[in-house]
Parts: sequence; structure tokens; C-alpha cells
Amino acid sequence: MPTPVKRLTFRLHQPTIAGIEELVQSGLAPSKNALIEQLVEQALRRHRQQQREEEAFKQYQAAFENPTYRAEQEALLHVFALADAETARQVE
Repeated sequence: MPTPVKRLTFRLHQPTIAGIEELVQSGLAPSKNALIEQLVEQALRRHRQQQREEEAFKQYQAAFENPTYRAEQEALLHVFALADAETARQVE
């Protein structure tokens, strides 16, 4: 089922209008409408990605405030450091 469309009216500055026309003429999009939809979709993807990254960062911050999790991570770092040292000795 096709997505319904709705007609909107915008007031844009002349340089923005010229930019839209230039981008359409360059072949970036087949029409002004398609260009606007494409640019909004790109902006939404970037915005949602940023939100996901911010949420992940908050979760990692909360995890590192947990002493048990922090101790597990430090133990893993130690084990990997030992493995790296062993590998380095084998390479030499």
C-alpha cells in the first residue's frame, strides 16, 4: 500500500531555493519533492544513530559504575595483556 502524501507550503530563503534547484538539476534527485524527502530521511537516520550512540554511552557509564562489572573488565584487560605479551615473545 503506498504511503499517503500531503501537500505542504514552505517559506524558504532564495539561496535555499537556488540550492534545491541546483541539486535537482545536478541529478541528485529526480524532483524537488524527492530531494527534500531524501534529505529529511538522511537527517533522520543521522539523528536516530546519534540517539542510539548516546543511549549506549549512558549504559556503558552506568555499567562502569557497577563495581562487579568494572572488576570483570579489569580482569579481562589483564588476561588480554598476558596473551598479547605471550604473542609478542613468540614473534621475536
